[in-house]
Amino acid sequence: MKFIIDHKDFIEKSKRLNYDAEEFSFDTEPSIKEINFDIVINKLNLSTADDNKIVQIWGFCGYKEWQKFNYEPPKYKTGTLKVEDKLKEGFSYRITPDNLPMFVNVQSGWLCIGNPEKKGNAVEFINNCVAIIDGNKEFVSLWLKPERLPKI
Repeated sequence: MKFIIDHKDFIEKSKRLNYDAEEFSFDTEPSIKEINFDIVINKLNLSTADDNKIVQIWGFCGYKEWQKFNYEPPKYKTGTLKVEDKLKEGFSYRITPDNLPMFVNVQSGWLCIGNPEKKGNAVEFINNCVAIIDGNKEFVSLWLKPERLPKI
């Protein structure tokens, strides 16, 4: 699956990323009901809207699977993240067949899903949601900083 980053387009600053420790899940508020399709990382959904732009994040992400590390997201710029592939609406598509590792920095509040050490083009496409895409337009990692982390 290929992704396109556009640093000239606007970022969704009005959205908030929340983590519900009782439900082990992320949610973006306000949410959008009309979506085209979902991209799935582990059990987390990245929903797309017009022009395949990723506009919200939601779904299960059990914090008991998070590994404590001191990783920080790479330097990033704001913009939009779009799926390049032409995918059928109304379906979910996994980025990888296997679950990716998850690393949390409890001091900074950042969670990384994927490879925290591999570099690429970094874009903050929703407030406190950063994707790293490599030179081949493929997914490297997703960095999330919810308003509050659960006690780990």
